[in-house]
Amino acid sequence: MLGRIPATAGSDRRELAQFLCSPAQLAALARFVEHLCGEHLGAFEDGRWRLRALAAHPLADAMVQSALRVGVASLTLAETGHADRAGFTLDELIRSEAAAAAISLGRHDTVRAMALLRSARGHLAAAPDAGAAVHRPLAVACNNMAWELHDRGSARCADDTAAMLDVVAASKLHWSRAGTWLEIERADYALALCHVSAGLPDQALHFAEQCLAACINNGAPAYEHFFAHEALARVQHARGDVCARARSVAAARVAFATLAAEDQQACRSALAKLEALAR
Repeated sequence: MLGRIPATAGSDRRELAQFLCSPAQLAALARFVEHLCGEHLGAFEDGRWRLRALAAHPLADAMVQSALRVGVASLTLAETGHADRAGFTLDELIRSEAAAAAISLGRHDTVRAMALLRSARGHLAAAPDAGAAVHRPLAVACNNMAWELHDRGSARCADDTAAMLDVVAASKLHWSRAGTWLEIERADYALALCHVSAGLPDQALHFAEQCLAACINNGAPAYEHFFAHEALARVQHARGDVCARARSVAAARVAFATLAAEDQQACRSALAKLEALAR
């Protein structure tokens, strides 16, 4: 656990200040503290203490103060299920609940995570004209929660699988309001693999095909094409379509060959797993 440093220690604050050059960096630090102390450590009070200490930093402008308020509320919501949020804007209400839902899921409290997510989406439903900035926190939280549940694999219970399918669909919905074709394409990729993981390969095929179609229609880079073909190969493998799987694996190899060296390094493990499907 992080060692506690008194917020009033002048030398320590000067040392911190030399690494923080903008309010955006301070807001990013606040989000890191929230994530680390909440999801990874379960050190809720320690996280709140640290966030409150940052409020006195000279770079803590209105944007940072909002991030700190949201962070404190998120930790409290994840710990207890409720928090005093009097005076919060709609954006802050949704951000705090979305972040708390992700923290709760990371702490394996799926029931609280889904309750917080429903509450956040309820707030959003009351504001049908909300713009991208309000949808984005939910898009990010739902995406992260979907992958968290996906990666549990056989350790998931039936309720967790249902939650996975719920949040991965919500991720695409919110990205359709907050992102570009790229985020929507990646949401379809997640939908395809989550449906395969849930034992629903026929439904997964639709999303994998949409993922690839988005890459073709938008002139996506080879990196996106590679993973679209990977998703199709995995779906076709789950459906038992050997010929279609072989075509998708071959297409993934072609896309891989055109990748830059650093992207090949990032994709090499995925390609090896695809090759293993064919053996």
